[in-house]
Amino acid sequence: MNVELRIIKRNELKTVWLMQKKGFLDIFLKYFDRNSPVLRTYKKFCNIFERVDMYWIIYNNDVVGEIWVAEKSSVGYLANIFILKPYRNKGIAQKAIKNSESLYPHFKIWRLDTIKQEEGNCHLYEKLGYVPTGNEKKINKRMTIIDYEKRLT
Repeated sequence: MNVELRIIKRNELKTVWLMQKKGFLDIFLKYFDRNSPVLRTYKKFCNIFERVDMYWIIYNNDVVGEIWVAEKSSVGYLANIFILKPYRNKGIAQKAIKNSESLYPHFKIWRLDTIKQEEGNCHLYEKLGYVPTGNEKKINKRMTIIDYEKRLT
């Protein structure tokens, strides 16, 4: 499977912002989370761009999603990963996560959070070695965010 990551450039921000809205729309409609990327303004999105590394996820030469990597106190954070609906359940996200981890070999700890009710996402992260930390945050009656961590030796 040919999955590549390509850094997102400043002149692509409008496209990234719009694609993110499309990529998270089904999750937003399921959970109605007020912090959803679907509701994020372009200005706020641009501010985030200054603090994270954003990558296109490319599958067989098609842009199929995004993954963001952030750093805080020498810990890598996987943030806002999504695959567009027609490309899901093909192993693309798994490969994109592995690729992003290999770009940052100095991170010995990786963290992420996800929606606890999205069992497929939880399964993916656990399959890649991420372990629930026990930290959970109830967002609304439908949605709980769960934290994961992966320690490399």
